[in-house]
Amino acid sequence: MTYTLTPARWRELRVYRTAETPRRLALINRKGGSGKTTTAIQVAAALAAWGVRVRLTDGDPQFASSTYWLPPQRPAGYPTLLDVMLGDSSIREATASTTVPGLRIVPSLDTLGRVDAERPPGSDTLLRDEYDDDQDDVDVEILDAAPSMGLVTVSMLTAATHVAVCMKTSTLDYVGAAELAKPLGLIRKRLNPTLETAAVVMADTDGGTVLSRSLDERLVQEYPGALVHQIPHSVRAQEAPGVHQPLIDYAPDNPVTAAYWNLAAAVVPRLGLAWKVGP
Repeated sequence: MTYTLTPARWRELRVYRTAETPRRLALINRKGGSGKTTTAIQVAAALAAWGVRVRLTDGDPQFASSTYWLPPQRPAGYPTLLDVMLGDSSIREATASTTVPGLRIVPSLDTLGRVDAERPPGSDTLLRDEYDDDQDDVDVEILDAAPSMGLVTVSMLTAATHVAVCMKTSTLDYVGAAELAKPLGLIRKRLNPTLETAAVVMADTDGGTVLSRSLDERLVQEYPGALVHQIPHSVRAQEAPGVHQPLIDYAPDNPVTAAYWNLAAAVVPRLGLAWKVGP
């Protein structure tokens, strides 16, 4: 179901947590440019606007990442996700505020690649244990994984309760997304048997074309029970990282922003949340 609300009306909505512990949504793909980080930022910002306490963990060592889009509001030199993965810091110590109320971030730098080089023992389950130990002021964890199946991504998928597959709307990207089935199957078999696929997000769609409809139908069949959601192409979405604002602030009236509001609304019950009714 798609809702047509004004930006002001979207912001008036309120959500509260019903799950006993915070749900964790990992966003993944094995190639860059899939709309993964854009989706992570927009869903996190929308939930925060509705009163949800959100922590976004940036697992991507690339410069064009969540950390660039929403820089941590603290001096340089503080702990990052690398310090957590190497055992030099806790996830709480690495968590920083952002300019978005209710949304905090665990930042990463290009040095995060050291994790795959050094391969610290216990990496697979480290993030799960860290999140388990720091739940007091978090309602939802959003995990923005790197476009690879390195140690940090595996640790995020082991910690996650849900996963969202992100892809561009093209045949080649569809093939790439389909290749995720095997590693996700291994994660479920060996490390996280309860991991659920919450959504498949098709970014940069071009309306009701034959290709968009065909891919949508295939994904519905291949991911039964998962939400398949289309996000239209938008130049404004490409501009927003440069001003370090989520789309709900930078382009509130743009159709792509409405699509992300609707995506966030659709995953509310899957993330152990419910809509608040009344004052």
